[in-house]
Amino acid sequence: MTFTPTEEQIAIVQAAQETTDNLAVIARAGAAKTSTLVLIAEALPKTDILCLAFNKKIAEEMKKRLPPNCEAKTLHGLGYKAWWQFIRKSCKIDEKKVYNLLKELIDNLPPDERQEAYDSMSETLDILRQSKVEGYLPDAFKGHWKPLVGDDQFFDNLTMEPTPLQIALVKQVAVNSFQLALQGQIDFDDMIFCPALCSVPWPRFPLTLVDESQDLSPINHHILKKLVRNQRIIAVGDPLQAIYGFRGAYGDSMDRLIDTFKMKTLKLTISFRCGRKIIENARWLAPDMRWPEWAIEGEVLRPRVWYSSELSNNDAIICRNNAPLFSMAIKMIEAGLLPEISGRDLAAPLKKIMKKLGKENLPKLAAISALDDWKKKELARARDSGRGQIEDKYQCILIMLDKTKDLGDAIAYLDHILSRDGRIYLMTGHKSKGLEFDNVYFLDQHLCNIARDQDANIKYVIETRAKKKLSYVTTETFILETADELEDRANVD
Repeated sequence: MTFTPTEEQIAIVQAAQETTDNLAVIARAGAAKTSTLVLIAEALPKTDILCLAFNKKIAEEMKKRLPPNCEAKTLHGLGYKAWWQFIRKSCKIDEKKVYNLLKELIDNLPPDERQEAYDSMSETLDILRQSKVEGYLPDAFKGHWKPLVGDDQFFDNLTMEPTPLQIALVKQVAVNSFQLALQGQIDFDDMIFCPALCSVPWPRFPLTLVDESQDLSPINHHILKKLVRNQRIIAVGDPLQAIYGFRGAYGDSMDRLIDTFKMKTLKLTISFRCGRKIIENARWLAPDMRWPEWAIEGEVLRPRVWYSSELSNNDAIICRNNAPLFSMAIKMIEAGLLPEISGRDLAAPLKKIMKKLGKENLPKLAAISALDDWKKKELARARDSGRGQIEDKYQCILIMLDKTKDLGDAIAYLDHILSRDGRIYLMTGHKSKGLEFDNVYFLDQHLCNIARDQDANIKYVIETRAKKKLSYVTTETFILETADELEDRANVD
């Protein structure tokens, strides 16, 4: 390392070198957790170390920084190898496996059930993906595998109340998919799901380092127990950045790790990312956050209004929900700016809803009426945890319809908005995690209800993306400026 470690980092490295304790490192936003993992690895050159990364991109980046005694892997990579060693067959990856299995079942249903199943097919596929995240197989499907959850626990915890037909389809597809996996036909989710449920051979390392440990799901925890067993584990993460509960991650993942592996807790509290004012502002949730002596002052602003002329390339506008970002993107385009919404994966689910509203030539008002009916129907089925997502999707589509003359134009406009490459970045708090920007505009902070599960963490994540300036702004107070208005303001100034 070319930098001088902090006292906190020195204490962590000493604990890694001088004890055999399992360690949990609580690292606040911007507190150099990756650099600390590298310090630990460099301090133990004779120890074979497995470093678990959150995704393949991070694993590749860590490989470049870690010493030769380390292997940087993802759980998916480890699971893939463990599975083909277990079944002793070559594995073929088929990302459409579950889709094709579901479609085959639906095509063989009676006509009335077939239409119902196709109308909810996208939602059923989401349930099937969730089933693998949670380690679910039907109670009636017995074998040498051990599911993590059964029928009642899985279906009772979904955000939407499944229909009897959906439950029947999910159960059958889950069984068919697992049987194909035993023959070597797998998808991405199977790489973790299948080996977690079976007694597969896992590699043994004297030390396992875990990054982003606040984001682990139940099935991740289950695999970690198998990987580590009686060996050593050091986990790094920030419980205040646990925001992926909607994906199935534990909200208290680090607490569970600490309890399972009897970990000693250490901290990284100095943020090398944020200016002093920004860190002070984040202390409402993270009172232990600090800054290095050389940190810039930084700014936290709450302007009464904010102007299009103030936005610069590489600024970020971050919001709790998607709908305000769509609204802002349209306003910015009208101002001649170049916005880019991060989250093009939004297009498919929104378009599926829109296409169900009617034919493309459906006039705006009729489409809005159909959208209102869709919202009412979905809310009637939704559990509390799913109501916010329905409202956000409704508002996104309503914004598109408001700007166009019919449903077809609204769908085309949605594609246009989400396909743009821009220089000012618009994203949700979930999409912003792991990123940083000089200037961050926190849009409509009131949408973060800190009394709601994980919303306090989302607010903290958004606030700590800013390096130099954090501005709290609202959609309603954004002012577009014409060339004449810009000239008038310049003369006044």
